[in-house]
Amino acid sequence: MTLLLVLLFLVLALALLGGDWRTGLLMTVVIGFAQDPIRKLTPNQPGLYVGLALVAFVASTFVLWQRNRGRFELHLMFPASPTVRRWLPVFVLLIAVQALNALVRWGIPLRTIIGVGFYLAPLVGMWVGFQLGRNQAFLRQLLKLYLICTVLFGLTALYDYLGVDTPLFEAVGGGQIIHFRYGFSTTGAIGLWRSTDIAAIHLTIGACLAMVFAISGPAGLQRNGWLALSGVLAIATLLTGRRKAIVQVVVFLGLFVWMVSRYGTGRSRQQLFGVAISVAGLAAMVLVLDPRELLGPDFGEYISRASSAPGDVWGRFDSLGIRAFLRGLDVSNFVGLGVGTLAQTGDAGIARIQGKGLVFVSESGLGKVTAELGLPGIFLLVILGWSLVRVVGKNLSLIRYLPPSVGVFQVGLVAFALSNIPFFSAAAGVYGDPFVLIVCGICFGSVLAVPMLLTQFPNYQHLQAGYGHASVSNVR
Repeated sequence: MTLLLVLLFLVLALALLGGDWRTGLLMTVVIGFAQDPIRKLTPNQPGLYVGLALVAFVASTFVLWQRNRGRFELHLMFPASPTVRRWLPVFVLLIAVQALNALVRWGIPLRTIIGVGFYLAPLVGMWVGFQLGRNQAFLRQLLKLYLICTVLFGLTALYDYLGVDTPLFEAVGGGQIIHFRYGFSTTGAIGLWRSTDIAAIHLTIGACLAMVFAISGPAGLQRNGWLALSGVLAIATLLTGRRKAIVQVVVFLGLFVWMVSRYGTGRSRQQLFGVAISVAGLAAMVLVLDPRELLGPDFGEYISRASSAPGDVWGRFDSLGIRAFLRGLDVSNFVGLGVGTLAQTGDAGIARIQGKGLVFVSESGLGKVTAELGLPGIFLLVILGWSLVRVVGKNLSLIRYLPPSVGVFQVGLVAFALSNIPFFSAAAGVYGDPFVLIVCGICFGSVLAVPMLLTQFPNYQHLQAGYGHASVSNVR
């Protein structure tokens, strides 16, 4: 497996030395999936392997930034929001200060590096997403590669569920028993992924992205194929035993349909109607085929567990959202404990920090951020969050001036990105994986390119007065 890792990074290095950042990003996706099975077969299963995708991504982004003549182009990303341009550098400075705070407080550089990656990965992902949003063809190519890898890994999760026994299907750290009911428990299927949480989030992302391709694409066999893939991946999330996965798919669908209805054109709404008919037909086929014939009688237990999720949503949000936020505020002493303090990793030194009684807070994204960044961080995030909401809202109002295939695609990506927010607040562990943050950041960042996409279509002249003219030159 060490040889495979060397080969992957050798291909990456050769591509980037030649200035080929596109191949670099494609290799980032491959490495993001390969890092888990490689870690499983490496002695001591080093936690640093979780950051392999981040290393590849940062290197590829650096080459892209150089190709862009060293410009960040914040004025093009946020043309109508000087607030974001003003406060975003301040937030990055706060991360640097809190990194120094963590080093002085705990003296564990590795955890600090992991913490910095947690905060910067989505920001860098947003910038890359903005660049790719101006290059729709490559953006689709990148996400299709992600889907291909998800399908391949999803098949291994199915084999794991069906009882195939191999060291590659063992969870890192031994796994966690999931209790479905009295007398029935399991570790959940993971396949080549390292844990049930990671398997669930990638299957969820895959199901959401397949739905985006279905609704934004042409009608007919191709759309039905994307819908079928979305449904299969959504069902596969149940095999992990993680209820929040299927709940997130439902939240995404709700957001997607609402956004298309609100911001899309009449043709986009007609597409939704066509998709609804196709979904009904596929659902009828599933009922006739009965998944239990393939997945066995125990599959009913997984369905029952997933159906209990709605009743527990508020309790989980209250516990890992509100209460964890208050606890995080309390332990932060209002100034913050430093980035990486609550990083969930198997590396030595975790007990030294989590012995302070912070395990509960570390499970909550909201609590974790509050504990690490303190009140200054929350203040900046509220300002940036509200400003970003306004930017996204304004960009979505321009979607109708784009071709439906482009506009609906962008709506779908931002709907997926936003669907992660409530789950991040109550399940921070899975978002400690930089690869997940990178994918979410790219999807969110792509919608920031909508004003510049308008320059690629004739209707953009009508909107110059509101946004100013910005010449577009796709990143080379």
